[in-house]
Amino acid sequence: MIAFTAALVLTLDTASTALAMPQTVASPWLRRAPTLLMAQNEPAEPAQPAPAPGDVDLLPTPAAPNPAQAARQEQLEHELQTRRKMLQLHQLGGMLTLASLGATVIFGELNYLDKYGGGGDTGRWYEWHRWTAFTAAAIFAGTGALAIFAPSPLPKPKRLDTVMLHRIAMGVATVGMVTQIVLGFVTASKGGSISQRDFALAHEIVGFTTFGATAVGFGVLTF
Repeated sequence: MIAFTAALVLTLDTASTALAMPQTVASPWLRRAPTLLMAQNEPAEPAQPAPAPGDVDLLPTPAAPNPAQAARQEQLEHELQTRRKMLQLHQLGGMLTLASLGATVIFGELNYLDKYGGGGDTGRWYEWHRWTAFTAAAIFAGTGALAIFAPSPLPKPKRLDTVMLHRIAMGVATVGMVTQIVLGFVTASKGGSISQRDFALAHEIVGFTTFGATAVGFGVLTF
Protein backbone atom coordinates (compact mmCIF):
# COMPACT_ATOMS: atom_id res chain seq x y z
CA MET A 1 0.00 0.00 0.00
CA ILE A 2 2.81 2.37 0.88
CA ALA A 3 4.63 1.49 -2.30
CA PHE A 4 1.52 2.20 -4.35
CA THR A 5 1.04 5.60 -2.73
CA ALA A 6 4.66 6.57 -3.36
CA ALA A 7 4.39 5.53 -6.98
CA LEU A 8 1.20 7.59 -7.42
CA VAL A 9 2.79 10.72 -5.96
CA LEU A 10 5.82 10.27 -8.21
CA THR A 11 3.60 9.87 -11.25
CA LEU A 12 1.54 13.03 -10.45
CA ASP A 13 4.72 15.07 -9.86
CA THR A 14 6.20 13.96 -13.16
CA ALA A 15 2.97 14.84 -14.98
CA SER A 16 2.80 18.31 -13.43
CA THR A 17 6.42 18.98 -14.40
CA ALA A 18 5.72 17.91 -17.95
CA LEU A 19 2.65 20.16 -18.14
CA ALA A 20 4.57 23.19 -16.74
CA MET A 21 7.43 23.04 -19.24
CA PRO A 22 5.47 24.15 -22.37
CA GLN A 23 3.98 27.07 -20.40
CA THR A 24 7.46 28.20 -19.41
CA VAL A 25 8.74 27.99 -22.97
CA ALA A 26 5.74 29.67 -24.57
CA SER A 27 5.26 32.42 -22.02
CA PRO A 28 7.62 35.04 -23.68
CA TRP A 29 5.81 34.74 -27.04
CA LEU A 30 2.43 34.96 -25.33
CA ARG A 31 3.54 38.14 -23.56
CA ARG A 32 4.60 39.72 -26.88
CA ALA A 33 1.54 38.59 -28.78
CA PRO A 34 -0.74 41.60 -27.93
CA THR A 35 2.03 44.02 -28.94
CA LEU A 36 2.55 42.26 -32.24
CA LEU A 37 -1.17 42.23 -32.94
CA MET A 38 -1.48 45.98 -32.20
CA ALA A 39 1.47 46.75 -34.46
CA GLN A 40 -0.15 44.80 -37.29
CA ASN A 41 -3.47 46.60 -36.81
CA GLU A 42 -1.95 50.16 -36.86
CA PRO A 43 -2.39 51.93 -40.26
CA ALA A 44 0.85 52.42 -42.13
CA GLU A 45 2.02 56.05 -42.73
CA PRO A 46 1.53 57.17 -46.31
CA ALA A 47 4.75 57.33 -48.23
CA GLN A 48 5.90 60.81 -49.28
CA PRO A 49 5.72 61.20 -53.06
CA ALA A 50 9.10 61.58 -54.63
CA PRO A 51 9.62 64.88 -56.50
CA ALA A 52 9.14 64.60 -60.19
CA PRO A 53 12.29 65.02 -62.24
CA GLY A 54 10.88 68.04 -64.09
CA ASP A 55 9.75 70.04 -61.01
CA VAL A 56 11.14 73.61 -60.87
CA ASP A 57 11.04 76.02 -57.88
CA LEU A 58 9.09 79.02 -59.19
CA LEU A 59 9.83 81.25 -56.18
CA PRO A 60 12.96 83.37 -56.67
CA THR A 61 15.77 83.03 -54.22
CA PRO A 62 15.72 86.06 -51.85
CA ALA A 63 18.55 88.38 -52.71
CA ALA A 64 21.07 89.39 -50.12
CA PRO A 65 20.64 92.97 -48.82
CA ASN A 66 22.67 95.53 -50.72
CA PRO A 67 24.67 97.71 -48.26
CA ALA A 68 24.74 100.66 -50.68
CA GLN A 69 20.98 100.51 -51.24
CA ALA A 70 20.31 100.24 -47.51
CA ALA A 71 22.50 103.28 -46.84
CA ARG A 72 20.72 105.22 -49.59
CA GLN A 73 17.31 104.34 -48.12
CA GLU A 74 18.42 105.47 -44.67
CA GLN A 75 19.72 108.75 -46.09
CA LEU A 76 16.47 109.28 -48.01
CA GLU A 77 14.38 108.81 -44.87
CA HIS A 78 16.62 111.21 -42.95
CA GLU A 79 16.34 113.89 -45.64
CA LEU A 80 12.57 113.51 -45.85
CA GLN A 81 12.26 113.87 -42.09
CA THR A 82 14.48 116.98 -42.15
CA ARG A 83 12.45 118.47 -44.99
CA ARG A 84 9.19 117.85 -43.12
CA LYS A 85 10.45 119.66 -40.02
CA MET A 86 11.83 122.60 -42.01
CA LEU A 87 8.60 123.04 -43.98
CA GLN A 88 6.58 122.96 -40.78
CA LEU A 89 8.74 125.80 -39.47
CA HIS A 90 8.35 127.48 -42.86
CA GLN A 91 4.58 127.39 -42.47
CA LEU A 92 4.82 128.90 -39.00
CA GLY A 93 7.15 131.57 -40.37
CA GLY A 94 4.61 132.34 -43.08
CA MET A 95 1.98 133.13 -40.47
CA LEU A 96 4.37 135.39 -38.58
CA THR A 97 5.46 137.07 -41.82
CA LEU A 98 1.90 137.82 -42.83
CA ALA A 99 1.09 139.20 -39.38
CA SER A 100 4.22 141.39 -39.19
CA LEU A 101 3.71 142.67 -42.76
CA GLY A 102 0.12 143.55 -41.94
CA ALA A 103 1.27 145.54 -38.93
CA THR A 104 3.94 147.24 -41.06
CA VAL A 105 1.38 148.28 -43.69
CA ILE A 106 -1.00 149.62 -41.04
CA PHE A 107 1.65 151.66 -39.22
CA GLY A 108 3.10 152.80 -42.55
CA GLU A 109 -0.29 154.11 -43.68
CA LEU A 110 -0.78 155.89 -40.36
CA ASN A 111 2.66 157.45 -40.66
CA TYR A 112 1.95 158.58 -44.24
CA LEU A 113 -1.35 160.23 -43.23
CA ASP A 114 0.31 161.86 -40.24
CA LYS A 115 3.08 163.34 -42.40
CA TYR A 116 1.36 164.05 -45.71
CA GLY A 117 -2.36 163.79 -44.99
CA GLY A 118 -2.85 166.70 -42.65
CA GLY A 119 -2.02 164.88 -39.43
CA GLY A 120 0.35 167.58 -38.24
CA ASP A 121 3.54 165.59 -38.95
CA THR A 122 3.86 164.56 -35.31
CA GLY A 123 5.98 161.49 -36.15
CA ARG A 124 4.23 159.34 -33.53
CA TRP A 125 3.85 156.39 -35.93
CA TYR A 126 7.31 156.57 -37.46
CA GLU A 127 9.11 154.29 -34.96
CA TRP A 128 6.22 151.83 -34.95
CA HIS A 129 6.42 151.56 -38.72
CA ARG A 130 10.18 151.34 -38.71
CA TRP A 131 10.53 148.49 -36.21
CA THR A 132 7.65 146.44 -37.57
CA ALA A 133 9.27 146.79 -41.02
CA PHE A 134 12.61 145.48 -39.73
CA THR A 135 10.85 142.63 -37.93
CA ALA A 136 8.85 141.69 -41.01
CA ALA A 137 11.96 141.74 -43.20
CA ALA A 138 13.87 139.46 -40.80
CA ILE A 139 11.01 136.96 -40.49
CA PHE A 140 10.47 137.04 -44.25
CA ALA A 141 14.15 136.23 -44.90
CA GLY A 142 14.23 133.43 -42.34
CA THR A 143 11.03 131.90 -43.65
CA GLY A 144 12.30 131.97 -47.20
CA ALA A 145 15.62 130.41 -46.17
CA LEU A 146 13.79 127.45 -44.61
CA ALA A 147 12.10 126.72 -47.93
CA ILE A 148 15.22 127.25 -50.05
CA PHE A 149 17.58 125.11 -47.97
CA ALA A 150 15.11 122.31 -47.21
CA PRO A 151 16.42 119.10 -48.84
CA SER A 152 14.47 117.76 -51.84
CA PRO A 153 15.51 114.11 -52.22
CA LEU A 154 12.63 113.17 -54.50
CA PRO A 155 12.32 114.66 -58.00
CA LYS A 156 9.13 116.61 -58.61
CA PRO A 157 7.89 117.51 -62.10
CA LYS A 158 7.26 121.19 -62.75
CA ARG A 159 3.58 121.89 -63.30
CA LEU A 160 1.09 124.60 -62.47
CA ASP A 161 -0.26 123.64 -59.07
CA THR A 162 -0.66 125.24 -55.66
CA VAL A 163 3.06 124.90 -54.92
CA MET A 164 3.95 126.66 -58.17
CA LEU A 165 1.43 129.44 -57.44
CA HIS A 166 2.93 129.81 -53.98
CA ARG A 167 6.42 130.18 -55.45
CA ILE A 168 5.26 132.76 -58.00
CA ALA A 169 3.45 134.79 -55.35
CA MET A 170 6.40 134.66 -52.97
CA GLY A 171 8.76 135.62 -55.80
CA VAL A 172 6.69 138.78 -56.32
CA ALA A 173 6.68 139.36 -52.56
CA THR A 174 10.47 138.99 -52.43
CA VAL A 175 10.97 141.61 -55.12
CA GLY A 176 8.49 143.85 -53.32
CA MET A 177 10.25 143.38 -49.98
CA VAL A 178 13.64 144.35 -51.42
CA THR A 179 12.08 147.35 -53.17
CA GLN A 180 10.36 148.35 -49.93
CA ILE A 181 13.64 148.40 -48.03
CA VAL A 182 15.36 150.49 -50.71
CA LEU A 183 12.46 152.96 -51.00
CA GLY A 184 12.25 153.24 -47.23
CA PHE A 185 15.85 154.42 -46.92
CA VAL A 186 15.55 156.70 -49.97
CA THR A 187 12.36 158.29 -48.63
CA ALA A 188 13.95 158.90 -45.23
CA SER A 189 16.97 160.52 -46.91
CA LYS A 190 14.75 162.95 -48.84
CA GLY A 191 13.59 164.79 -45.74
CA GLY A 192 12.59 168.41 -46.49
CA SER A 193 12.50 167.95 -50.28
CA ILE A 194 9.43 168.00 -52.51
CA SER A 195 10.25 164.57 -53.96
CA GLN A 196 10.01 162.92 -50.55
CA ARG A 197 6.24 162.63 -50.84
CA ASP A 198 6.54 160.92 -54.23
CA PHE A 199 8.98 158.38 -52.87
CA ALA A 200 6.75 157.86 -49.83
CA LEU A 201 3.75 157.21 -52.11
CA ALA A 202 5.75 154.70 -54.15
CA HIS A 203 6.87 153.07 -50.91
CA GLU A 204 3.24 152.84 -49.80
CA ILE A 205 2.04 151.27 -53.09
CA VAL A 206 4.83 148.70 -53.09
CA GLY A 207 4.00 147.90 -49.46
CA PHE A 208 0.39 147.05 -50.29
CA THR A 209 1.55 144.97 -53.26
CA THR A 210 4.05 143.06 -51.14
CA PHE A 211 1.46 142.34 -48.49
CA GLY A 212 -1.06 141.18 -51.13
CA ALA A 213 1.44 138.82 -52.78
CA THR A 214 2.41 137.39 -49.40
CA ALA A 215 -1.25 136.82 -48.53
CA VAL A 216 -1.83 135.01 -51.83
CA GLY A 217 1.28 132.85 -51.33
CA PHE A 218 0.16 131.94 -47.84
CA GLY A 219 -3.46 131.35 -48.84
CA VAL A 220 -2.90 128.97 -51.77
CA LEU A 221 -1.16 126.47 -49.49
CA THR A 222 -3.44 126.95 -46.49
CA PHE A 223 -6.85 126.99 -48.12
